[in-house]
Amino acid sequence: MFVDSKIETTIILLTQGEFGGFRDIRKTEFELAMDWWGFGYKRFRFPDLGLNFFPLKKMVKAIREVVSRERITILVSFNPNEIVSGFDHPDHNRAGEIARLVSVSMGGRRGLIFWESSGRATRTGERIKYVKEFYPSQKIPGNILKKLGESYLLIR
Repeated sequence: MFVDSKIETTIILLTQGEFGGFRDIRKTEFELAMDWWGFGYKRFRFPDLGLNFFPLKKMVKAIREVVSRERITILVSFNPNEIVSGFDHPDHNRAGEIARLVSVSMGGRRGLIFWESSGRATRTGERIKYVKEFYPSQKIPGNILKKLGESYLLIR
């Protein structure tokens, strides 16, 4: 959607994903994918699987600075209230809450869109191909991808 519309896109990663394994490989895969798509990115080192225990105000301030500096006009994130069957991640919910607070703290001058992950995938084959091409270290079975919905690979 963003690529087809030629929308300048910046991906903000809150964690390094260190508890997911293969951190260095995943970092390289991510950078190659961002280069291929032409997306800018900012990587933070907030604690993986620990965003709920890290000072919220500090994260909101850091993200707000990136949003201001990069002149980001629309924030897209996970729904902070969504519970996904088979794949739930508290850091994703916290990321959505941070995006909401960044938008509110900027007086609503930034659009806010929450991806819904629980819908059934309609282009699963395309997403499986994408993951295999850009993220070979990620061993995500096709039946799981079908359950994840549209947002997982669009944001990852």
